Amino acid sequence: MFIAVSWMGVGQHTREALTHPGYDEYNLRAWPRQITVVQKYDGGNDVNFQETYMFDSTGHLVEYRKRGFGGEQVVAYPLAIADSAGWSRMGQRLYRFDYDDDVLELRQLDLRGRLYSSTHCIYAEGGNLVQSIEYTYAPDSGVVTKRTVSTYDKHERLATVEQYTADELLLWKEKRSYDRKGNLSKRVQTFYNDDETTVTTEQRSYSYDRHGNWTHCRYSLNGKQLYTIERQIVYYGQ
Repeated sequence: MFIAVSWMGVGQHTREALTHPGYDEYNLRAWPRQITVVQKYDGGNDVNFQETYMFDSTGHLVEYRKRGFGGEQVVAYPLAIADSAGWSRMGQRLYRFDYDDDVLELRQLDLRGRLYSSTHCIYAEGGNLVQSIEYTYAPDSGVVTKRTVSTYDKHERLATVEQYTADELLLWKEKRSYDRKGNLSKRVQTFYNDDETTVTTEQRSYSYDRHGNWTHCRYSLNGKQLYTIERQIVYYGQ
């Protein structure tokens, strides 16, 4: 939700986790030096994308690279953040933090500087993220067009999502399940269009290395396997 990498972990709602995330925030169980991720569709040899994550000797992400058909994207960490008048800015995103440096509100701007969406975070007494509410706006008028409500489990993993129109009509909902190692294993989405309802079911199964981190992920949609994601993990000390 808050960071532009593709395998977001838990606890990424603090200033430090946003600007300089650690390996444990990506549900990794051992100290990596480099992770290379490759996605391949079944029945073909083409690589859809390749990602590389580089971690320093303290276990924090220092560089993210993604190569695909659109070229190469490189992001260096820690990310720069500018504070002004109670808000912190990272690119087209504005953050407002509480006294514990947890995100209270995120505002996303379009390329013309207009408000595109705002997300408001709700925490339990112990500090765990339990819910977020996102409002999407029409760029010209600023009128709310959609409202998206996300809830999180006790481990701060995304559990359910519901999206509504401005008139409070349910557009779609989503439910997520995780395996015993905390990796997403099932996602069921239900879409509502007038009197028609469509359900899609995504499933992921994993193979793990001796450290408990997954190295192969097989992705299926409505019972049909579509692609495999391979992760090559190099650890410090190897």
